[in-house]
Amino acid sequence: MLDSINEALAWFAPDARVGVDMPLGLPDSAEPGGRACDRMARALLGRRGASVFPPPVRGALAASGYAAALAANRASSPHGIGLSKQSHNLFPKIRELDAAVGAALQERVFEVHPEVAFAALNGGAAVAEPKKSAAGLATRMALLRRLPWEPPDPRAEARRLGGCAPDDVADALAVCATAWFAALGRVRRLPPDPPRDARGLRMEIVAPDSLDLAGPRPLA
Repeated sequence: MLDSINEALAWFAPDARVGVDMPLGLPDSAEPGGRACDRMARALLGRRGASVFPPPVRGALAASGYAAALAANRASSPHGIGLSKQSHNLFPKIRELDAAVGAALQERVFEVHPEVAFAALNGGAAVAEPKKSAAGLATRMALLRRLPWEPPDPRAEARRLGGCAPDDVADALAVCATAWFAALGRVRRLPPDPPRDARGLRMEIVAPDSLDLAGPRPLA
């Protein structure tokens, strides 16, 4: 097991494409609905859009404790937008990712949202069933099996790894699938011309451009 993002990035070949299921590219001021890519992803996913949460502003990352981070996020813009505890729980990894990836490295390391990836593999339609349900997991795995590689069984892999659920494995496989499409030069960006943050990072979500796959009929 790899213990840090830097270890993970060092493990890959220098030209490998690497997807991350975390915010990459952080705003300085909080806007309603988050970044443009968050709003677009939420609109694409419809009722599954609740899985897209707005990232913190970069200034909140330096705060010590949830209350201070919440106050910093609210103070970043006139909108007074708060911060979920779920988002705050990810602060250590978001800080680590923000420190590890600069604008140059973002050419091959990019943000992925698994549900957006599954929607892309499903002909542009969000998967209807919840990902933690048996039907939802089966549908998502069926989409992955359309690709020319055989994904591992998510239940067996979850047991092997420990500390994760089968739907976590499916999410990770969706990120891997997006990286595979990126290596082929077949991805699309939300938004198509993404803005950059103060560090020059694109604020975008990358998804497979899979519309020309043979028989891409929605499974949902």
